[in-house]
Amino acid sequence: MKWIDSPEGQARLLWIFGPAGSGKSAIAQTIAELCFKFNKLAASFFFSRNAASRSNELMLITTLVYQLINSFPEMRHDVEQKIEHDPIILDLSLEAQIEDLFIRPFNNVLREVRMKGDEENFYSSRPRLIILDGLDECGDGNTQKYILEVLSRAVSRISFPFIFLIASRPEQAIRNTFNKLSMSIITKRLPLDDRYEPDADMKILIESKCEEIRETHPARASLPSPWPSPHEIEQLVAKSSGQFIYTSTVLKFIESPKHRPQDRLNIIFGISAAENDAPFAELDALYLQIFSTVIDTDKLRDVFSVILLATHIPKTQVAIEEFLSYSSGTVDILLSDLSSVIALPLPEEADGQIQILHASLTDFLYDRSRSADMFINVEAAHALIAIRLMHRFKQPLPQTQEEGDDSGTFSSPSI
Repeated sequence: MKWIDSPEGQARLLWIFGPAGSGKSAIAQTIAELCFKFNKLAASFFFSRNAASRSNELMLITTLVYQLINSFPEMRHDVEQKIEHDPIILDLSLEAQIEDLFIRPFNNVLREVRMKGDEENFYSSRPRLIILDGLDECGDGNTQKYILEVLSRAVSRISFPFIFLIASRPEQAIRNTFNKLSMSIITKRLPLDDRYEPDADMKILIESKCEEIRETHPARASLPSPWPSPHEIEQLVAKSSGQFIYTSTVLKFIESPKHRPQDRLNIIFGISAAENDAPFAELDALYLQIFSTVIDTDKLRDVFSVILLATHIPKTQVAIEEFLSYSSGTVDILLSDLSSVIALPLPEEADGQIQILHASLTDFLYDRSRSADMFINVEAAHALIAIRLMHRFKQPLPQTQEEGDDSGTFSSPSI
């Protein structure tokens, strides 16, 4: 809220980014509700792959303009005139739409305001925040890049201090666009990662919901005291790995009025079978959607097998490629669209390790009923690793002494 209320000269864009399930949409929705309540929200658009009208850019500008007219009714006449005399504008590019339906009408309003000498009141009384959530769920990387470029140009052409809050996963196309100089100088970044210590918030959320279950559940009399135990709460926090979607999914599963809460909690911890229920259906759908972009599932599965099970292999791109006999750059390509579940080291971090961001992803990959083509059969993965290790041992041992030195000193390959 401090960024929203700060004076002119600030960054005009705020990019909130983080891995899948880290709470980006919850934050954006909460900010939207608060700002609407206090007349600070000018417009918002929430992308979603699950809704046809919100999975692409076609309705973006018209939806934002429709909402802006409610806050700036002075725009209405120019917008209606444009659509009435040139209805094809609704089928043109985002750039054409934002020019004719937003920039020109709004700049006309500003000219009228200046002529009346009412600038100070106009600027202080009108909302200026525009929210775009889930940009990564809109089309492909080229579309996401295009939207950001259109918005950045619009910001530079309107003197009214509109500000844009954009929430997304840090996908490659989005990262690359925000890293451009023209974008970086007008953008403030807010990463949702371990630096913001989400575990404390997770614990509060779990304790609060479990207290509600203890008070309202039909089987509350059968619950032990305390419930859940401090150890179980810590386990849930650890399993969440900062994923609000994991915690939300678990709590929805546990609170079912048709089942004993402790029985459902035991299913989460793997103590008892899930029977016909799918406790992680929502989370699984998210993971499956993320992996749906992968171009070579077999190779990616082998990469994950090495990351998870090859304990003696450094988890660097180069080491994994050498171990699996992949061409240079293969691992980067395979993981390029998985930044919401995988943390890749920066280019300057020569020895940086690939990290899996969510503990729940490992459970997902090890369960055939959940992960489909991405299922990792542990026995088959161990066999693959053993074969690759034997292959490495068959390679000639590198000579560490200068050629011609017959001391016979060699170094064995690192495994």
